[in-house]
Amino acid sequence: MKFLFLGAAALLAGCATQAPQYYSLQAPALASSAQNGPVVADYAIRVQPVLIPEQLARPQIVVATAQSPEVIPLNAALWAGPLEAQIRGTLAAVLAHNLNVMDISSPKFSGDTPVWQIYFDVQRFDSIYGEAIRQDVVWRMVPQGMPSGVSGRVCSAQLTMPVGEGMSALVAGHRQALEHLGGLVGQTLPWPSQASAPAFSALPEGLKFRGCVG
Repeated sequence: MKFLFLGAAALLAGCATQAPQYYSLQAPALASSAQNGPVVADYAIRVQPVLIPEQLARPQIVVATAQSPEVIPLNAALWAGPLEAQIRGTLAAVLAHNLNVMDISSPKFSGDTPVWQIYFDVQRFDSIYGEAIRQDVVWRMVPQGMPSGVSGRVCSAQLTMPVGEGMSALVAGHRQALEHLGGLVGQTLPWPSQASAPAFSALPEGLKFRGCVG
């Protein structure tokens, strides 16, 4: 543990003199094919702008060590775009892919299509260098143009995943956690009929579902 702490400290000190490197949360394969095939669902999704903790709303990746409450923004490790936009893009791509539906940010969207509007509040997005990532997320699903009797709900989950040393491993851990979260969100959508609900596998290790209200 002591050596891991010293390694993290050396990395944080070295970042002050390194040329910036940029990291993305969106997996290239997922970005290139949002859906599995032709869209067949009779609804669409709209993932609204994501809320994140104020201290994370910056270009630098913010890290910490398990031994200290101090957090450090790394000037040589930057997000490829605003963190909240990257989280939104990843979740929207995962949902569109898993559910085989259209994210209505697409220009092909028809205004008559029923829509699930999904709001995410990322309350924690912790990066413990060389050890783990943690995300605490609340999401709210609001129906628009859905059949009568379909109502919204609010759900929450916590994700904790171990990661190896290095920024690439840390970012990959956050990306995988968001992909797991997207799968869970699809399971919690209130479906107009049971026949339209997709089948999902069991929740992966590290994902704790706290339930829904509404």
